[in-house]
Amino acid sequence: MTAERYRIVKKLGEGGRGRTYLVRDRKLGKLWAMKEWTEECGAQEEFTILRELDSPCFPRIVECFQENGRQYLIMDWIRGMTLEERLMQDGPLAWRTAASYALRLCGALEVLHGGEPAILHLDLKPSNIILTQDGPRLIDFGSAVLAKTGEEETERIFSGTPGFAAPELEEERRADVRSDIYGLGAVLWVMLTGKKREKGGEPGERPEGIPDALWEILRRALKQDRRERFADAGEMKRALEELLEQKEGGDGRNKRRWPVLSAAVLLAVLMSLAAALGPAAFPQDRAAAGEGSRAESVHKEALCSGKRMEAFLKGSVWRLVWQEEKGTLLGMRHYLGEALRNVMDGEKKLSKKADGFRGRSAGF
Repeated sequence: MTAERYRIVKKLGEGGRGRTYLVRDRKLGKLWAMKEWTEECGAQEEFTILRELDSPCFPRIVECFQENGRQYLIMDWIRGMTLEERLMQDGPLAWRTAASYALRLCGALEVLHGGEPAILHLDLKPSNIILTQDGPRLIDFGSAVLAKTGEEETERIFSGTPGFAAPELEEERRADVRSDIYGLGAVLWVMLTGKKREKGGEPGERPEGIPDALWEILRRALKQDRRERFADAGEMKRALEELLEQKEGGDGRNKRRWPVLSAAVLLAVLMSLAAALGPAAFPQDRAAAGEGSRAESVHKEALCSGKRMEAFLKGSVWRLVWQEEKGTLLGMRHYLGEALRNVMDGEKKLSKKADGFRGRSAGF
């Protein structure tokens, strides 16, 4: 018998129409997920839908068979914890993590909805999302249907999960790709709040720490009237991409970060440069002192000569500080380094004095 080829290791989950087990293939020695239905229908529909999919976002089908009045579907076992388990363990996710997961799930829905005909999942919820090293993956297509177009839109009797199913499913109306947009919006709401979604409806006040733009994406996905939602997963995906790109720019990521000097340190550096260079540091003072002054001649001989000296005199102190990052201060690295060391030593001495004062004050 075919069923005897698979030894049950443990139960992975249970729904209204059947159970899912982790099984070991006695012939190949591999681990698979096996879904068992107690009804006559179910396995064949899910098998028909999944066999058309070729994406890492979904489990790969191995085989489908029927024995002893029950139907079985063998598929990839996706290692990882469910989103529901993650939320129960850690609470709400950071908004950027939640937005990134929603973005990946939009890509999965694009694959489902992009076929001819489109595939509607109709049961997006945290327990049907597995978190892997490669990102979230969508499982359980027991409620999925092949969409119709035009006047033959899919007629669907409600079988989704309360709180995650779109209103048109609860009211036994026709479903389309925007029904999955609502489900994804409900999943995003749970990721951001960490609360179980008991019933539908649009979200209320935005929790602190969540960007306005992300909350607006959420509100639009959860509109009761599907005509006001995103038209498809691609449109919602672009909104999430734009949000994440803007926030990365605002956080200063992917930008070169220069060391930031305090006002005291910068002032000390400039004063040290002025003392070391004399008139050479500021061309306007050089003119007042006279072109042929002995002081300028001494500095010229001590620092550099020829074209380097000419470039130095025409440059600015700010440019010299910036060039220090490249290790080229036209011969002045010694002076700048000494200035910084002197300032840092001074700050350490002040800190020690302050600590001593606080210690004496504590004894009063």
